[in-house]
Parts: sequence; C-alpha cells; structure tokens
Amino acid sequence: MPATRRTPNTSTLVKSMYGKETNRLYRQTYGVTWTGGWDNGVTSNSYAQYEHTRNSRMSEGLAGGTEGIFSSSEFSDIDLSDVLLHSEVNIPFTLGVEQNLTLGTEWNQQRMKDGVSTTQSLSYGSIDGISATGRSPYSSAEIFSLFTEDNIALTDSTMLTPALRFDHHSIVGNNWSPSLNLSQGLSDDWTLKLGIARAYKAPNLYQLNPNYILYSNGQGCYASSSACYLMGNSDLKAETSVNKEIGLEYKHEGYQAGLTWFRNDYRNKIESGYSAVGTASNGTTNIYQWENVPKALVEGLEGSLNLPVSETVNWSNNLTWMLQSKNKTTGDRLSVIPQFTLNSTVSWQVRDDLSLQSTFTWYGRQKPKRFNYKGEAVSASELNEVSPYSIVGLSATWDVNKNLSLTSGVDNLFDIRHYRAGNAQTTGNSTTGAYLYGAGAETYNESGRTFYVSVNTHF
Repeated sequence: MPATRRTPNTSTLVKSMYGKETNRLYRQTYGVTWTGGWDNGVTSNSYAQYEHTRNSRMSEGLAGGTEGIFSSSEFSDIDLSDVLLHSEVNIPFTLGVEQNLTLGTEWNQQRMKDGVSTTQSLSYGSIDGISATGRSPYSSAEIFSLFTEDNIALTDSTMLTPALRFDHHSIVGNNWSPSLNLSQGLSDDWTLKLGIARAYKAPNLYQLNPNYILYSNGQGCYASSSACYLMGNSDLKAETSVNKEIGLEYKHEGYQAGLTWFRNDYRNKIESGYSAVGTASNGTTNIYQWENVPKALVEGLEGSLNLPVSETVNWSNNLTWMLQSKNKTTGDRLSVIPQFTLNSTVSWQVRDDLSLQSTFTWYGRQKPKRFNYKGEAVSASELNEVSPYSIVGLSATWDVNKNLSLTSGVDNLFDIRHYRAGNAQTTGNSTTGAYLYGAGAETYNESGRTFYVSVNTHF
C-alpha cells in the first residue's frame, strides 16, 4: 500500500531521527500452570502469571501540537508489572439432571511507574489539590474476583448455563456480572444459541490517576475554544454493558458454518470529558476529566465458515459486519473501526510434530468520526477515510519433544504499510493562519513486516 499523506515536521531533532529507532518495547512473561483430575470426574486448573512490560522511548511533548514530538534525545522508561493468579474447579454431579459446576477465584494486580506522562507542567494555571511539579509516577490497582457457572443438561439437546461473577476493584469498588446462555439442538447438525450477559470493564491506570494530565491550547477541548487540561479521574465508574446474542450453527463431519447477531448496550463507557468540571487558577484554562458516557451501542453480525480441506488441512474463516457503533449522547461513532473485517486461516498438519499456518486479514473501509472537538460536523480533510487493505502472515510450529515446542513466523509478509497522517481533526489559529489539517480516519500506523520466534515449554 502506498504511503498516505503525513504532516510535515520542522523539528530539527525529529528530522535527525528519521529512519532511526525512537521507541523500544520489552515484554517478559512467566507463568506456571497446574491441572488436576480425579477418579470422580472432578478437574481443576490453576495458574500464576507475571508479565513485565517496559516501554522505552524518546521523551515526547504532552501538550497540543507538541504531542508526539521529541523533546529530548534521551530515552525514558514506563514500567508496567501485571500479576495474575487464577484457580478453578469443575465438579460434575446429578441433581434431577446432569450438571457440571465450575467454582473459581482470581486476583489481578497492576503496578505502573511512569515518570514521563505525569510531568506536564501547570504553567497555564494551577489545579486545586494537584501539585505543579514532583507528582508521583506510581499508580496501581487490584481486582479480586469470584465466579461460578453451572452447565445444566436439561435434555439431550438442551443446555442451560447460568453464571455469576463478582469483582472487587481496589479503587472503583464492587460489581456483579450475571449471565444466562441457552444452547438448543434443532437436529443432529443444527444448533440455536441464545445468550444475555452483563459485562464489566474497569478503568485503566491512566484514566484513574489525577496526576496524569494533558494540556491543549483549545483545539483539543470539546465544544470550547479556550485552553484546557484533561486529567485522570479517581471517581470513575467501571464500564458495564448488557450483551445479547442470537446465533445459528451448522456442524457436520468437520464442516462448520454459523451466523450470530450481537448487540452490546453500554452504560458508563469511559471517554474524555464533554463538559468542563472547573477552571484553573488563571480563570481561563478549563479543566476536563475522563468521564462516564451514560449510554453507547455496538451492534453487528458475525459469521464463521470452517472447511476440512483434507485430513491434514483445515481452512477457517470469520467475518464481522458492524451495523452500529455509536455514542448515544452525541450520536457520533465510538471509534474508527472497519465496517467489515475478514479473518482467514489455513492450517496444515504436515507431521505429528510439525504444523504450518497461513493467515489472511482483510480490513474494510474505515470512516472518521462525524463531529469535531467543537461538536461541529467535520469537513474537508477531516472526512478522509482509510481504504480497504489486507495483511498476510506465515508461521510454523515444531514440537521438539513432549516438553518443548518452537514457533517461528512472519507477520505482514508483503510489508503492507499504512502511515499515520496526523490528528483526526483540524487545529490552528485563524489570526496567524497556522493550521494542522485533520486526517480523518488516517490516524494510526500499520507496522511493516515483522519476524518472530517463540519457545514454549510444557511440564
């Protein structure tokens, strides 16, 4: 794919780094899993996982037009540590009908040290209760969970699955998430599936942290032309949604086809604020926070088709068609996503110890949001769309022995690249005539060809 338009940059430091390494991402993951099985049919699965991510990058500006522009040739680190402990037990029993009960618990801790994103100065007006300098780079949160699920075989062709999950977030508080699913066999090959669930998503560490502050001269403030701060909000509620789906599936001798309608009605979805919550000490700089949007909606269709080409080759496909994705308050799109996305995978089991896989992903046309930061309809280059494009990948996995496997592959085989052309919306000064023109949907990069190798051990 040819490169899209990019906004010229006059920074000498930025120009000096063209073609050079400006950011590095290091990720280390360690895990241990224990599974158990007993003669009475009871099974268990427990695991502990630790992941450490270090985002090392050249220091960048945090305000308006300087956002993303290097402010120093020195590298700064953001460190995130994530600990996950999980344990569950599955108990088969008969009480009127055959059932399989799952009981489990989970504990997750995230700790971050970010001395980069908490350094935005308050030279455009102080904020009550927030230190102008020396704000703590540390943030953390913990989630403790209990969950249960019961698979109830009402008949040979009817499976009812009620479930309930409890989450306690150390900052946000408690949440209950019930669900109910029904699988009804219509014949030997056809199955009807119905489901409704209340889902839960906690705010991330940045959204909850009042020490994380961004500044804009006014071009980034919703429905306002004055300057503003955007800061974290420790009073955020968790995002919740009621998810409904109806699906029909066909299975016969390895062939599978299915179509599912889904609709997710969100409450308290988290977005940057639409109205100021206060004014800085200078009397002109508005203060915005991350806030909960009362209602949002995502609706679509998902289809699948899996074909056993031969005894050793399988072809699987998945297509998603987004019907709606909108903020019910503003009527605008929630995000820039393709209306259609196709994923296709061909797997070949060459030998018992060797498998090959090829992947193909096609992204449909992507449209920008309908309204700019002032709540006005977008125009000109703000209407730019991303044309459809596709990505191909190849990989191979070799089972060296029962305890060791090696995987090697390449993502984006044909080096298809999509370049970020700028911010979504036009910003500038009508007095001076200095403008940075909006790029619409062209606000992200599709990285080029990537090679990878992984080693997996089992014991």
